[in-house]
Amino acid sequence: MKDMKSEIKHRELCQQRDREFLELYHPTLDTLVEQGMPMSKARRAAVEFTIANGHPHYHVDHDRAYRCVCHLLNAEQKKACNARTYRTSEEIGLPKRRLRQQMWYEIAQHVSYLRDRGMSVESALEHVLEHCRASRFFITPATALTKICPQARTRALRS
Repeated sequence: MKDMKSEIKHRELCQQRDREFLELYHPTLDTLVEQGMPMSKARRAAVEFTIANGHPHYHVDHDRAYRCVCHLLNAEQKKACNARTYRTSEEIGLPKRRLRQQMWYEIAQHVSYLRDRGMSVESALEHVLEHCRASRFFITPATALTKICPQARTRALRS
């Protein structure tokens, strides 16, 4: 039952991310087309611009974020003390994909900053997930084109 609930929550978070992406993508695409760029190039350029320049919310599950952030903060603390027992990102269950790892490290950095100013990890994480914005969308152009904007995928993927 828990797996089904987490899967449903994951889908909801992905849908929120996709809506947020499309809210930024469509105006960018319209602007590029109005400037005379061919549609296939405009789609690809709009996707890349939106990914790099969008500042979305962090669309991650709170429980997973708490586990990952605590592991990262503990690993950083051990690393700072020159302890040789800190875990690698793979050992703590972080995804192998570089962009997802960057997202988790960015969240942990925000939490660490707030924790250093007196907030608990739980409160800091809650604040980050609700109020802070990511530096970018942590997805690849191929993911955006195939999953979020499937109507744009035909020629844009080949460009």
